[in-house]
Amino acid sequence: MPPLLLYAVILFTVALVLYTTSVWSERLQRHLKTWHLVVFGLGVVADVAATWLTIEFVGAIVYTPHAIFGFTSLFLMALHFIWAVVVYAGDRKAGMSQFHRFSLFVWSVWMLSYITGFVSGLQRLN
Repeated sequence: MPPLLLYAVILFTVALVLYTTSVWSERLQRHLKTWHLVVFGLGVVADVAATWLTIEFVGAIVYTPHAIFGFTSLFLMALHFIWAVVVYAGDRKAGMSQFHRFSLFVWSVWMLSYITGFVSGLQRLN
């Protein structure tokens, strides 16, 4: 595996661990904490960096179903992070229940993107 692609795969997996940890910890604790935001933000940064490395490796943005799904999930993930910052900064209890539901939706979309990328990557190894 070329080094650039290997770094992207590692960063996608780091994003998976960070994003999953922050979403599920926040969900189980039912309270958004500072460390959730930090870990969440690092997950978004890792995903953006991995996406950039992948584009560099490929040489362009190629609009495959996985790529469209991936960009959609990255957009949702960034939107989710912005909403988390707004909810946290404003201490808005009213928006928190909707935030919990949206968190699981975005996490699910992102996981599907991760899994489809993993599967398509495995298919290319054969």
